[in-house]
Amino acid sequence: MKIKTRTLYGVGPKIMKPTIIYCVVTLIITLIFPRLFLMTFLPSAVFNIIGGILLGIGIAILFIAGVEMKKALHEKKLEKTGMFAIIRNPLYFAWIAFVFTGSAIASQAWLLFGMSIVAYYKFLQHIPEEEADLEEIFGKEYIDYKKQVPAIVPNLREIL
Repeated sequence: MKIKTRTLYGVGPKIMKPTIIYCVVTLIITLIFPRLFLMTFLPSAVFNIIGGILLGIGIAILFIAGVEMKKALHEKKLEKTGMFAIIRNPLYFAWIAFVFTGSAIASQAWLLFGMSIVAYYKFLQHIPEEEADLEEIFGKEYIDYKKQVPAIVPNLREIL
């Protein structure tokens, strides 16, 4: 039996491709019909600040978790510390909860909130593939880790 090699991207491309397609279509619709699809109930600066904060948090999580994961890949070990101690998929979480949401708010295009919905749906659809690979590679260690750490909603008890 051939064990699959881990990649830095996992099922990410399967999640991102439909999400990006949704984003492009939504932006085109918003540009054509801005009066219908732009949020204008607050000054633009408020949207930019809130969106920027969310984007900043998301980018920070992506950076921290990316460094942790890259190190674990290099060492050929299962990462269970740092961000991975509170959530099994911090990179997907950062995109879904912060980057896509922050982008929607900063751009004032309310249809873009759908990116998080599309990405979350695709995450639920494809994450079993990635987890099956990790179970094949790490066996009981990953199965035990999977029982202790949530997939996409962080374990706040570990943070507080």
